[in-house]
Amino acid sequence: MAKSVKYKIKELKIHSEKRGWFGEMIRMNGIKKTIKQVSVASIEPGHIRGNHYHLNKIEWFFIINGKAKFCLKNPKTQERICFRISSKNPRVITVFPKIAHAIKNIDQKTIYFVEADSSIYNHKKPDSFSCDVLN
Repeated sequence: MAKSVKYKIKELKIHSEKRGWFGEMIRMNGIKKTIKQVSVASIEPGHIRGNHYHLNKIEWFFIINGKAKFCLKNPKTQERICFRISSKNPRVITVFPKIAHAIKNIDQKTIYFVEADSSIYNHKKPDSFSCDVLN
């Protein structure tokens, strides 16, 4: 286990019924920073999003459908950890500041995910720095 890679995985409690299922992605109890932006994104098969880190932003990721490889890396120590995530086992991945991250679609179809951020993306002054996490 990579000791210098700070992250958190939350297993979602799923409430299922005939209409489908429901799970709470984020509950703000105990979270010091509030959510300022929520985005939805897709990744085509074999493609990667991320390979960067943020100095100040906390991000929460949730795969809506499909399978992905999620990798995290501490740019200072070069420690890295990877794991598979999927919509069949719903989890929220919390990525803390200064931890590089990347998501690769390992499914045969387009996958979709929700990303919540503790700050609003500023196109003129992005808090995003390239870091090779996953090829």
